[in-house]
Amino acid sequence: MPLRARFPQDDDPTPSLTPMIDVVLVLTIFFMCATRFSGDERQFEVELPRVSEAAAVTAVRPELLEITASGDVQLGGETVAWDDLTTRLAARQQQQPDLTVLVRGDRAVSHGHMAEVYEACRRAGIRHVGISVASKPSGSVMR
Repeated sequence: MPLRARFPQDDDPTPSLTPMIDVVLVLTIFFMCATRFSGDERQFEVELPRVSEAAAVTAVRPELLEITASGDVQLGGETVAWDDLTTRLAARQQQQPDLTVLVRGDRAVSHGHMAEVYEACRRAGIRHVGISVASKPSGSVMR
């Protein structure tokens, strides 16, 4: 007498999600390691002014111009003398006609220094100048 195997009808095969979860986790770890986190904005320790609302800079890679509370200026990672600022900006403008400059000035920087930076940008022919600020916590009062 031939033997017949009996299989229950309710055991349908189901796909296993474990391999898919493993692949997603491996890709997540890979992209986290491969991403270069922006360290460009940490050349000087600058306490940025806080505002309640700001627009993002749309340039692909803006040129960073940092000013410390003591008045030191750094353009693209190298220290620049105030007298050479317009010349350096003009040279970068010649290399990149649609140059955007992002100014990171310490909160304690005087208005006079900021005016000098804007004047240097204007004389160099730079039309796109942005100011880097930090978000103000909601409900706080401006000092």
